[in-house]
Amino acid sequence: MAATDDYDDEDTGVRAPLTLRLKETFWPAAVPKLGEDGMPDRFPDEERRAVMKSLDPQEVKLSFGAFLLATIAGIAIPAYIIGSNKVTKAGKNTIAVAPDAKLLGGLILVLCVLGFVTLWKRKRTFVAFDLFLIGFAFTLFIGLIAFVFILLGGWLMLRAWRINRYGTTDAKAIRQEVASRPRGKGKGGAAPASKTAGPTKGRASSQPASRKPPTASKRYTPKAPPRKKIPKPTE
Repeated sequence: MAATDDYDDEDTGVRAPLTLRLKETFWPAAVPKLGEDGMPDRFPDEERRAVMKSLDPQEVKLSFGAFLLATIAGIAIPAYIIGSNKVTKAGKNTIAVAPDAKLLGGLILVLCVLGFVTLWKRKRTFVAFDLFLIGFAFTLFIGLIAFVFILLGGWLMLRAWRINRYGTTDAKAIRQEVASRPRGKGKGGAAPASKTAGPTKGRASSQPASRKPPTASKRYTPKAPPRKKIPKPTE
């Protein structure tokens, strides 16, 4: 979806400016929503896999903003920690995270670079996974920022699941479809098998059979011999 060859002018053979190509790659124009301008209400089954693997313009913009924020924070926060850190006379740092701030900041920047590349390729799974890693990396600095990246990655995966199951990401349309389904019916509309159904071939009936009266045991147990009486001693 993000190939730069789409911006070539077929008549003149001249490419569009680099700034325009970058803008269309990381900040694409909005497309009509499903049901508008003659677009179908839902993606057909044969197109859902391709759609759920890619990203729409809204998701691209949010992901680009998240990676840009992570890049700025990945430089500013470690720089602030290192600049405000002091070494005591004992040779120890006053801030425990300061010795690892450079390493962690470099890791965040590497993840941001990978995020921009996967965003350019429109790989939803890799973008969401990269956001998860960036969020976990920021947990050592600021937990609130980390939660934002993890939440955005989960939101991207949730939208992919909705496309795969319902063919749309519109929550209102999904609620209407779920409400219109009869109760007890699954995705295909088939009612589940009743627990009180009658017996089928090769399967015993679920209803309990009538109890039979107990029969006498065939095992014979002989009676114990009577005890002999011991005569009382006489004086």
